Amino acid sequence: MSKLTSNEKKTLYVLIGVFILFLLEYTLFDLRVISSRLEDFLSVFILGLIGIYIYTQPRAMHKTKTRLVSYFMVWTLTAGFIYLLVYFGCGFVFGFGINPYKRSASGIIANTLIFGGLIILKEWIRNFVVNKPDKKKLVFFSAVIIVLFTAIEVNLQDLINTRSIEAFTIILSEKVLPALALNIFLTYVCYVAGFLPAVIYALVINVPVWLFNSLPNLEWIVVAVLGISFPMIALVALMETVSYQGAKKTRKIKSEPKTVNVVVWIFVGAFCILTAFFTAGLFSTFPTVLVSGSMSPAINRGDVVIIEKVESDDEIYINDVILYNAGSYDVVHRVVDIYYENGVKKYVTKGDDNENADDAGVELQNIGGIVIAKIPYIGLPRLLLESADYADEINGP
Repeated sequence: MSKLTSNEKKTLYVLIGVFILFLLEYTLFDLRVISSRLEDFLSVFILGLIGIYIYTQPRAMHKTKTRLVSYFMVWTLTAGFIYLLVYFGCGFVFGFGINPYKRSASGIIANTLIFGGLIILKEWIRNFVVNKPDKKKLVFFSAVIIVLFTAIEVNLQDLINTRSIEAFTIILSEKVLPALALNIFLTYVCYVAGFLPAVIYALVINVPVWLFNSLPNLEWIVVAVLGISFPMIALVALMETVSYQGAKKTRKIKSEPKTVNVVVWIFVGAFCILTAFFTAGLFSTFPTVLVSGSMSPAINRGDVVIIEKVESDDEIYINDVILYNAGSYDVVHRVVDIYYENGVKKYVTKGDDNENADDAGVELQNIGGIVIAKIPYIGLPRLLLESADYADEINGP
């Protein structure tokens, strides 16, 4: 790395301060064992000292025209509210749970002051780090602050101490990657528009979490998809919005923002997130591709069928086409008979193109749902990715 300029040295001092906070939280002692509040106060204290140092320095200027800052404040406010709509909308789909934060008046005030203060200090520091150094070192300093803030916000010890790939994947997807995605987005917001728009977005998406009695009780996969996808979609939308060119000396954003693209991009992103939830089977209806020809001609290989989940035996009748689990694979067959065995209702199933019914009766606990619609042929590309079990049938003799 070439010799650092005066501004870059000041930026490095700030990063060292943030790194010290990281060391105190993860290597010297675990404040969570003593008191979670003590950990929060330590964070506020150290980040506050760094903030005071930054306040004594010349102002770090963002890369857009000052007159456009109010525009970006509205932009991030809008993006934050759209995130809340998607987040709490997921709650109406997947259910709500009790807010883990203290609900007393003093608890709400403490949460607002401590966590709100942490958000303000972090964005104050982030803005200095990404806007103070020269352009040549910008990527380096931005990457360092992204990694440090992500490491401080999530408990990396939980990730390191996992003993199974499944637990590692869940923690990585539910906590680490969403925090990383959000830090990448906020870093770009600071670079483009400065401190205030980044603070607005961070506060908007967090304040309701401290205030509401109930919060969405989401499965880890939902948290992962929403937490990773939305900041990345917002990042793309913001980059599309500002569309700038950097002058060598002033590095100011010259062109006007493309306002018409803002809401369009974010709503398209929200649609993509909801589509991902639907495809993953997280709603009461979900799609699946038929890889067998046993239901021809009613349903052919490569057709996508829409399944509606069932909760009781009263929802299933003879002639319904159901999806059920047969051990290592799922089967889509028609119900041709119903009988009781030791008081348990069982369903006899058969593929329309098969000569004989399936061997064993199917119980409700193994039924994924009822086919309510089909979309012909759009699942054909999936067949090309299937195992060799169907290779001859796919490719011909």
